[in-house]
Amino acid sequence: MSLREPMALASLCLPVAAVLIWPRSWWALIVFVVWTAAVFAGLAVWQRKAHREHCDKLLAHAQLSTIRTLSHHRHDWMNELQIIYGYLKLNKLDKAVDVVDRIRAKMEQDSRISQLGCPELSSYLLSFRTICDTMRLEVEIEDGLTLDKLPLEAEKLSQAMIGAINVIRFRASVTYAGENVLRIELARRDETLEAIMQYSGELAGADSIAEELELCLQGAGQLAQGLEPAENSPQARTMIIHFPLPA
Repeated sequence: MSLREPMALASLCLPVAAVLIWPRSWWALIVFVVWTAAVFAGLAVWQRKAHREHCDKLLAHAQLSTIRTLSHHRHDWMNELQIIYGYLKLNKLDKAVDVVDRIRAKMEQDSRISQLGCPELSSYLLSFRTICDTMRLEVEIEDGLTLDKLPLEAEKLSQAMIGAINVIRFRASVTYAGENVLRIELARRDETLEAIMQYSGELAGADSIAEELELCLQGAGQLAQGLEPAENSPQARTMIIHFPLPA
């Protein structure tokens, strides 16, 4: 709330005081009625304007996010096309076919993410590259999985998943020895929805990650015991989250 609203409401003290001082005067009552009507009419106008400005900002942010996402995807496709072109010029058809297969697999995964049935989570996963430059995100969605058709609160699950990813994202340290990668597999397992998060790379404060993940889940899911760090990769972590599906 801006200062306008409190100031406008505070100004009602003047006509109220006039009515109290001159209770038998008709003009004081008229001033009170007109003043009150004007104040609330002005508040309504200001609130509509503030709401419109807020919606415009949200729309502009969404448009900018979309543009950045499309730009990143265009950059990726151009790189892949240049690789294919190079293999074709060298007459390495088998290598070119491998790149095409990789592109097809990536497009299939993007399609599954888009059809996940939760716009907030889908948008976050597809635009992740535009908001994070310290970690690469790879997502594997079970074929045919749509959250809006499962007996759970898709919005609550979406917020829990985004929060869990952000826990890793904010702890991913800049590394010069390799690349930080978070791989997520989302699939239905009998009476639960299982999210397997496998991270490899530099990670700050790894000992407290489980506690932070529990806070992000907020009762929507349960953090299961993951695999121990591998001896040849002490920074690798596997975290498994189970989201129960009510019968």
